[in-house]
Amino acid sequence: MNLAKLAVVRPIAMAMVIIFMLIIGSVSVKSIPIDLFPDLTFPVAVVAVTYENAGPEEIEQLVTAPLENILGTVPNVESISSISRTGGSLIIVSYNWGTDMDFAALKMREKLDSVRDFLPQGVAAPRVLRFDPSDFPIVQLALSTENGNVEEAKKIAEYDIKPLLDSVEGVASISVEGGVEREIQLSYNPSTLASYGITVQQLKQIIQSENITVPGGIIEDAGSTFPVRIIGTFQSLNDIKTLPIPTASGTVPLEKIVVVKETLSSGSQKSFLNGVPSVGLSILKQSEANTVQVSNRIAEKLELLNKQLPEGVEIKTIFDQSMFIKKSISAVTWNMIIGSILAGAILYLFLRDWRSTFIIGLSIPVSILTTFIFMYFYGLTINLLTLGGLALGIGMMVDNSIVILENIFRLRQQGKPLKEAAIQGTKEVGPAIIASTITTVVVFLPIVFVDGLAAQLFKPLALVISFSLIASLFTALIIVPLLSSLLIKTTTKESKFQLYFNKLLKVYSLLLRLSLKNTKKTIIITTTLLVITLSLTPFIGREFLPAQDQSFMNLVLKLPAGSSLSETLEVTEEVQLLLDNMPEIELAYATVGGSNNFSVRAGSETNRANFSILLKPINERNMSDIEIGEYLRKETAKIPNLEVEISAGDSNFSGDPISIKLVGSDLPTMKIISEEAIKVISSIEGVREVRSSFDDGAPQISVSIDRDKAAQYGIGTGQIAQIINEATNGIAVSKLARNGNELNIILTLENTETMTIDDVEDLLISSPLGITVPIHAVATIKQEKGPVQITRTDRLRQITITGQLLNRDLGSVMEEIEEGLTSKVKPLLPSGYKLSFGGQDEQMNDAFFKLSMALLLAVVLVYMVMAGQFESFKFPFIIMFSVPLTIIGIIIGQFITFTPFSVGSLIGVLILTGVVVNNAIVLVDSINEERKSGASSIEAILTASPKRLRPILMTALTTILGLIPLSLGFGEGTEIQQPMAIVIIFGLGFATFITLIFIPVVYHLFASKKEGNGGATDEDIQTSYR
Repeated sequence: MNLAKLAVVRPIAMAMVIIFMLIIGSVSVKSIPIDLFPDLTFPVAVVAVTYENAGPEEIEQLVTAPLENILGTVPNVESISSISRTGGSLIIVSYNWGTDMDFAALKMREKLDSVRDFLPQGVAAPRVLRFDPSDFPIVQLALSTENGNVEEAKKIAEYDIKPLLDSVEGVASISVEGGVEREIQLSYNPSTLASYGITVQQLKQIIQSENITVPGGIIEDAGSTFPVRIIGTFQSLNDIKTLPIPTASGTVPLEKIVVVKETLSSGSQKSFLNGVPSVGLSILKQSEANTVQVSNRIAEKLELLNKQLPEGVEIKTIFDQSMFIKKSISAVTWNMIIGSILAGAILYLFLRDWRSTFIIGLSIPVSILTTFIFMYFYGLTINLLTLGGLALGIGMMVDNSIVILENIFRLRQQGKPLKEAAIQGTKEVGPAIIASTITTVVVFLPIVFVDGLAAQLFKPLALVISFSLIASLFTALIIVPLLSSLLIKTTTKESKFQLYFNKLLKVYSLLLRLSLKNTKKTIIITTTLLVITLSLTPFIGREFLPAQDQSFMNLVLKLPAGSSLSETLEVTEEVQLLLDNMPEIELAYATVGGSNNFSVRAGSETNRANFSILLKPINERNMSDIEIGEYLRKETAKIPNLEVEISAGDSNFSGDPISIKLVGSDLPTMKIISEEAIKVISSIEGVREVRSSFDDGAPQISVSIDRDKAAQYGIGTGQIAQIINEATNGIAVSKLARNGNELNIILTLENTETMTIDDVEDLLISSPLGITVPIHAVATIKQEKGPVQITRTDRLRQITITGQLLNRDLGSVMEEIEEGLTSKVKPLLPSGYKLSFGGQDEQMNDAFFKLSMALLLAVVLVYMVMAGQFESFKFPFIIMFSVPLTIIGIIIGQFITFTPFSVGSLIGVLILTGVVVNNAIVLVDSINEERKSGASSIEAILTASPKRLRPILMTALTTILGLIPLSLGFGEGTEIQQPMAIVIIFGLGFATFITLIFIPVVYHLFASKKEGNGGATDEDIQTSYR
């Protein structure tokens, strides 16, 4: 190789190239952003619409349906689903993978603007949100005071903490949740208003018109110009109380008509930290920002803040994504270091020379730093997957160097001069290692054509492995010949290991001769072993992605629909006591009412509470997060009328493990079918939290308007709705500016908490005819039940049945579910109703299919590369026998380690496809070289195979031992890489045996036909062996 010759002839120039790569690599690694996962782009956009206090059915008809219709005209839309609940609508638009989501979001906004004027008055402008994992908070804080004063806590959060953290580089936005604010409340009694002959609308208009400051023009006097301001704003609470109100009885002060008081807002959401009232802050980072750096900057600001805050005020970090990232990256880094040490130990064991070990060991850091250069310029981040790619590549990085060094070492033992041995040794095996590197890299090319979540996760891993192998090839062709020509020495003294290796060599030669003598038996035994191993497949489970213990979990409490905020608070306190007695829990932040801070929701739910639970580090607790979740399920099951949802071990971007969609037209019929499906699913072992998205109807007040009577008074439906809405929820009529703050002035019906149907009936409406009319004169009011929420998919109503898993794999559970639904539920489906599977099962099947197609294409590409290398169709075909037979090792590995087959396992198989042929390429190339010198196929095999035994074992063992730490799953964040490592270790282990025994047998079978003999005789083998 000219590059090797250049390295030997001009060592200083090549040394400068290596130092240059080390410097640029060191700079690159410091400049690469650090994150938990690669940048993910989901083809999903969400439209959130708020229509305060409107019921689910009104939301569905007046808001959801029109928006679904217009959004369906946007290009590349795959499906549209929606949730209509009290107070709002959430429309989820799924696009085809590969859609430009920036352009899609723009088109959605254009379409929504076109129907904005046709929506009911009071509907807030629809918001288009893209589903982006980077939009989840990276840090969540809780602020509490010693005396539980949430008003003070909220002021500190909004006026002290938020402005300071907003200035942190990389912070995109900060939201404050919970707490209360002061407000001016004007409570009225309908009877009192009636006695003064004034309506709520009139009172509202008077207050709004009096609390203003407006310009009054300009006055010129004595050559000067003076702007005129008419000042009428309220300066104090007394100004409001004494505001003169014209009534039928004359002018009276406002406080005579309503009760004026300054109080705290009731709020529909309350927050608690370990049971103490508190305020929460959720911090989002900018999309391109480094998560770890942003979190570190926030921590520095918080440390400064803690010194400045009043005594008794405490800030606690509930969630910090950077902590898990740091621990995960630290764990993977240590696994890389340990793997490198184990690989180095193998090298020293075989070579018994520190110089040779140093030469190959040096190629690891050089290759890693060179890989970081590629990563920096390609725009990749340092994350679990890219570091996992480096960890997977550690053992493979030295393969090329081993093959070159071993060949140089062999030539030195034959008496070749140092420089000549370095140049010739590299030249002899150079084409083979280039071909083997290309075969490993080319297997990742099909992933470019794969879309979906799995592809986005594992493409960076594939790229990093490719970069590391290209870097290792570069360093092998430069560093090994360069340093070998300067450092390598040979010795005739045999170590104990060499003596053992010589015995192994004799055993291998004997086994090889037996195999060549009994080619048919060898093939039958191998085929039988393959069939037996395949029979183990039903005992190996399947899953999408392994669960990750991030020392953080979410607990959702759900009471019956219609439960009040106070009832939910009582249950929350009971659960908090349970959490306080668990030593595994560091802290718990509860949000009662509203929605989870980590999810996008529309509408309000006073029957819901969310706990964000921070667990102690893994090494400080005896239970995993999944085990803690199961314990909480059992304990909370003792609380009546309570449903719980626990999410632990997920990554925020995969769906529920079990998700079954029932689509139809009639909700009562769908409810009956869904209840039967829930019975079937709940009976399956390992299934937890099976529930339907259809809830029993929530209690509601129905107002039926008599249009004829209303028309007689000139009153419309909208006017009645407005009166009732303002009475039950109050209305912000104005603001009082005081000490730099603004207090809302709320006009509300007194005692709204205890309001009855009679109170609603007695509300007065001002008629255009000049008279006031009670609502019961024009409408009938009664209590009934209505749906809690209405879910639709592609404009048809839908019920979704979801469930969680415990200690079982997804694949086997879904098979049992499908069998049960097919026999017991599908016969109940009327025409036009359909059951389908979604969630992780859908994601898993989609990923398995696409990656399987990529694997088939990878096999074809590997064959094509080898055909070009050997200029033959036959030799690549022989080598390809090593690929399908690795299934034996893969299945055995998955079976004895109880590891389900996942997307990570399939990526491991893809990597293995390129790796297992490498040693076979070098072996077949060596056999061909022997045959070129005139040897028969038997002579070439028996000469070349023992010669290549040492480098083949060295490359296989360095790769296997380099992956041992990852396969054991030590440390946080290694769960995703673990299945890949197990597949490669066991697959490569068996593939090494295939390469050394089976490939020579197949080679001989093909060669013997060409040579015109049926096989090797005892005499042939004995003669060749001598």
